[in-house]
Amino acid sequence: MTFSVRRAWFSLVSIVLVLWGIVFAFFGLGVLPVERRVLLSWESAIYGAIMMGWGITLLLVGRIAFVRKDRQLTTALFVGIAVWLLAEAAFSARYGVWFNVGVDAGVLLLFGVPLIDNVRSRENGG
Repeated sequence: MTFSVRRAWFSLVSIVLVLWGIVFAFFGLGVLPVERRVLLSWESAIYGAIMMGWGITLLLVGRIAFVRKDRQLTTALFVGIAVWLLAEAAFSARYGVWFNVGVDAGVLLLFGVPLIDNVRSRENGG
């Protein structure tokens, strides 16, 4: 497989994931053929699994970004985290789950401070 094919394949799968995320955010997982009696438990398990995978991704990719002081990778991490937390906060506000809006703001700050500092330290040569 060539570099172009690998990149295109990975990009396509990523875009499909984002689009399904948009569908689920606006219409819920109830659009899937799942019995209502297990839907909340299943949604909770999926949410936990996504957080585990996303957390491991952030840990591994973040460590690479900091070791390399890679401005482009650090910026990409920040944008991804910001989209996640801003969208989550917006939907939390839409449904009146105000405590989670605060949690999202705090988590964005906790991730944002070292990421922004990493970008700035790269710009300043160290």
